[in-house]
Amino acid sequence: MPAVASPASTVSQPTITASRRLAARQARRQQLIDATIESIARRGFSGTTLATVTRGARLSHGVVNFHFRTKEDLYVETLGYLAREHYALWRDAMLNAGPDPAKQLQAILEADFDRRICSRKKLAVWFAFWGQAKYRPAYLEIHHRFDDERYVEIYRLCRELVASDRYKGADAEGIARSIEALVDGLWLNRLMYPRDIRRQTARTDCLAYLATVFPHHFERPETQGCAA
Repeated sequence: MPAVASPASTVSQPTITASRRLAARQARRQQLIDATIESIARRGFSGTTLATVTRGARLSHGVVNFHFRTKEDLYVETLGYLAREHYALWRDAMLNAGPDPAKQLQAILEADFDRRICSRKKLAVWFAFWGQAKYRPAYLEIHHRFDDERYVEIYRLCRELVASDRYKGADAEGIARSIEALVDGLWLNRLMYPRDIRRQTARTDCLAYLATVFPHHFERPETQGCAA
């Protein structure tokens, strides 16, 4: 009776080698992106160079040139990484919240203040990129590609809540814009006043606003320690 090959033996050695090389390449790219985030957070755009990135990543200058043609390409990939991270977090939270629009809206806002997103390091890098967006259209394109869908979902959820006949005359679009502005403002306050504005404080402020505009769906949280 002929021997039956195990699943592992059916994968050719060249395939295994190629997979390992791909994994190693992805790991090196992520090292460089992480080092770029760290450098921009500590030094800003003006103080970040390929030397500070390679030193932080503990990789050679040649490795950067292998993975990214220019420093600007590295910056674009870094911003894309941050945008995808934020997008995946809020969207997964929204989808896992169930069909209730109030729970979905709360899930999106709670994701905005998740420690993986709302850290001083990440916020410093976000605002550094936003400060450069006027002069670099590629940054705006990345921001719009991922963030516009978030606004669309927030606006949709606000419309559904308003349509429940308990908020006649409420401006769903205005509320959605205010939510966006509130989150951006609290992110900035969190960056500038980390001892006063903690993540939980910012989250509580957002929920307090939701309780103000949608009192039949949200309860006002404890206001002690809120920024607003």
